[in-house]
Amino acid sequence: MKKIYLFLLITVLLCVLAGCEDDSSHTVKIAVMGNEAQFYPGYKEGIERAERDLNREYADLGYNVECEFYGDDGNYEEASARIDTIAADESLTAVIGSMDMDTSKTAAYVFDSTGKLFVMPYFLYDDVYEDNNYSMVFSLCDSAENVGETLRLAGEKTTAKRWAVCASDASEFAQAEMTGFLQCETDSSMKVVDCVNMSSLETNFDEIYKRWETLGVEGVIMFPEVGKGFDVLKKLKQRNPNLICGGDTAFDNSTLLMSDKELLRAMTGFIIVTEVVIDGITEEEADRFKDMKDEYMKNTGKEIDLWYIQGYNAVRIIADTAIKNDTVDPVKIAEILHKDGYDGFVRDFSFDEKGAQNKQVYKYNIFNAEGIVEEFEIKK
Repeated sequence: MKKIYLFLLITVLLCVLAGCEDDSSHTVKIAVMGNEAQFYPGYKEGIERAERDLNREYADLGYNVECEFYGDDGNYEEASARIDTIAADESLTAVIGSMDMDTSKTAAYVFDSTGKLFVMPYFLYDDVYEDNNYSMVFSLCDSAENVGETLRLAGEKTTAKRWAVCASDASEFAQAEMTGFLQCETDSSMKVVDCVNMSSLETNFDEIYKRWETLGVEGVIMFPEVGKGFDVLKKLKQRNPNLICGGDTAFDNSTLLMSDKELLRAMTGFIIVTEVVIDGITEEEADRFKDMKDEYMKNTGKEIDLWYIQGYNAVRIIADTAIKNDTVDPVKIAEILHKDGYDGFVRDFSFDEKGAQNKQVYKYNIFNAEGIVEEFEIKK
């Protein structure tokens, strides 16, 4: 009995002297939610690149980063089951949310309640932040009302003075965007002369366009559901190539744009506000980005999309903060992000007390004839 006791004692002492501890304390496990078939171009590849980079960079510290995808086939019931599974897994440090805002609204409540760090790389309903006191939920995107405000301010910089605004009546987020556009206070002569539902515009296009001609509409802002709006835009530009148009991230689809010449023409001069905002790029980041672009082109045969960066930062904001502060405790990581924010790859993140993005500069892009965007900004 004494020999067994002595053996166990020596084993414990050796572990202590060698820094022996539970491997799980040095593993940052991240769940990635969503329907992979609906991922934006480059998003998954950006997540996978971040995982590889982190495991290489922090190998000497003994940390390991693991990302696991939890697909839901775009089904809310299936997504809800995934949420329950993730919430019950104590080994998971954090969760990256789905682009489905209804799923992510539910996820925000569940994960905040169960102490999981929840990072949203996509838009999320404004009321998730405004109506709750979540401490574990962080947005990497603007609010809906900020999107609307940005487009209103961008519209002021054009020659168009009389505007129509269209929003999906089936989308709570689109309605909030329109509210931001309409309520944005300005001193310019820009006027909104008509508001219509996107569904009405699609169904009664000729009738509404004729009304717009009578009203002298020179610019149109659209907030459609994701995947819609392109056909309406093409019809508008066919009728009036000089019409100034703009919209939100529903029009952010580089793959579709480059495969449709008519759409490319219609998008020339288009004002767009997206989730992914580049704050500036250092020489070192430029070199890293070139490596990413070359790798992505080699693997896919396509140009890299900014959603690659969004996926990349969504993983790194969690893992970098955890490892640099030597903790995998989600609550501690959340406290650090609230206090210090995060200096990400070509993007800096700063959060208010509710986890929404602090906004100091309004940024938007305008497409040229080659489908390349030029960035503009307006400071508060």
